[in-house]
Amino acid sequence: MAMVINTPSGKNTRENEVKIRTAPMQNRILIMTTLCGADAALKAINSLQVSELQVRALQEYHK
Repeated sequence: MAMVINTPSGKNTRENEVKIRTAPMQNRILIMTTLCGADAALKAINSLQVSELQVRALQEYHK
């Protein structure tokens, strides 16, 4: 397993939410709690697979 997406809803989710969140964290597995967060993470992972990460100073964007 590489990633867990847990989007809690309903009244009795707090107990389950803690269990679902704890297991991946103990095993160093990525966990997302929103679909938007999961989508952003997957897009970032895909982007890194396509091209190398480039780090620039903020000032370089505003020359």
